[in-house]
Amino acid sequence: MRQLGGLDNLMVEGEMPHIPMHMSALMIYDTGGKRGATALFNALQNSFDELVEHHFPILRCRLEEVALQLDKAYWVEDTHFSTHYHVTRVALPRPQNWQAVYAMFGQFHAQPLDRARPLWQVMVVEGLDRLAGIPRGSTALFLKIHHAMMDGKSALRLMSGLHSLGSEADSVPIAASMPEEKPIAEAFQAPSWWEKYSRAWWHAVERPIDMAATLVKLLPQLLLGDDSSSPEKGQGVPQIRFNHPLTADRVIGHVRLDLRQLKRLAKKCHCTVNDLALCVVAGGLREFLLEHDELPPESLVTLMPIDVRRTGRDGTTGNHVTVAKVCLYTNIADTKERLEAISRHSSEGKKHSRKADAHAMLKLVDDIHPAIILWLGEWLISSGHLEDLPTVVNTVVTNVPGLSSEAYIAGARLIDYLGFGPLAPNVGLFHTVSSTADHVNVSFLSTELFIGDGSAYNAALARSWDELALLL
Repeated sequence: MRQLGGLDNLMVEGEMPHIPMHMSALMIYDTGGKRGATALFNALQNSFDELVEHHFPILRCRLEEVALQLDKAYWVEDTHFSTHYHVTRVALPRPQNWQAVYAMFGQFHAQPLDRARPLWQVMVVEGLDRLAGIPRGSTALFLKIHHAMMDGKSALRLMSGLHSLGSEADSVPIAASMPEEKPIAEAFQAPSWWEKYSRAWWHAVERPIDMAATLVKLLPQLLLGDDSSSPEKGQGVPQIRFNHPLTADRVIGHVRLDLRQLKRLAKKCHCTVNDLALCVVAGGLREFLLEHDELPPESLVTLMPIDVRRTGRDGTTGNHVTVAKVCLYTNIADTKERLEAISRHSSEGKKHSRKADAHAMLKLVDDIHPAIILWLGEWLISSGHLEDLPTVVNTVVTNVPGLSSEAYIAGARLIDYLGFGPLAPNVGLFHTVSSTADHVNVSFLSTELFIGDGSAYNAALARSWDELALLL
């Protein structure tokens, strides 16, 4: 019997119209045409069967919610589970270029997952014949999984398990070296009605006491506050075009950064690769908003998720993250000066977040009654007060590195990997920094209302990278 954690349940009950809470990935493989695409598809079917059986039994579980939101939901085994429902195959429509991939993936990401089934889906897309920088006849893998099931680190472990490190079609997959999980019947047994509602009653008694104890523990941290996101104390976060209610569509794009250049830049400028990626985002946002005469005098602020999962203690599913707010210094025109400021401030923000008691904060979320979350979301929407919420951050930038060496599925080499996270109320721009063995991608997710077809922002990010590369 497995009940959702507080943050996981928030991902479920906090979903709003036009805001599905899943993350997704786009991976491209050099399959050399239809035969290779078929081999990839068949291998994926087998790989997911193996992963579900031995390493990720949660992938065959659906949600079982408690009536009237009296308690958090449970993960229970779907007795009708079949990977054939979750892994499908389609062809990319003409003109079979990057814009066609972006359009198809945007539609794929925009569609909510069916809560009556396990909350994940994979689509194999063949016929990638006219993508710049990608071999003809390549095949894409679109994957999305609800954030309640796992966070970015666990999702990366799942994706890694699909691959092997050898180019031979029969190479042993990485999953073979992963530890096995408990059998599905033991870990995800459905609670009886008596267990479900007696636990709900006890949790209703227990929550206020636990919340009071957690608040006492966090009191010093709450009293000190956190203005680490501002370059100057007391400066607020400006509201920009991305900080308004969202529409249902999704628009994506990405820029590729050469890993060797990034490492040389990081060494020369005494910063990290992640600092450089933040500077690319800052420069792109600055140019894009200047073009629309919307750049505020105050600096923009991004949210950065930070993994706090404890090996051997927190398991492999669910969410174990804290966040840091980092100033992007978009009010600094000079690229080098902006990079120095970002590097200095991101280090301070990470130190502050690690000093804070992240697990106590997660416990506080766990103590909030799920009915309160549901009621608050419905009230904000029905009353029209959603847009009245104060702007806390302008965007999100998360770092989800991929495999550091060459990886294969059925002998097909992984060429590219892009990650995408969920948008949030009044935060309509999400960036993911992902990587392969030889390059880093900065991908973005937004809506047409905010970003058009994405080409202008994509070009702004590319020019931002070009300016940064001139520092070499």
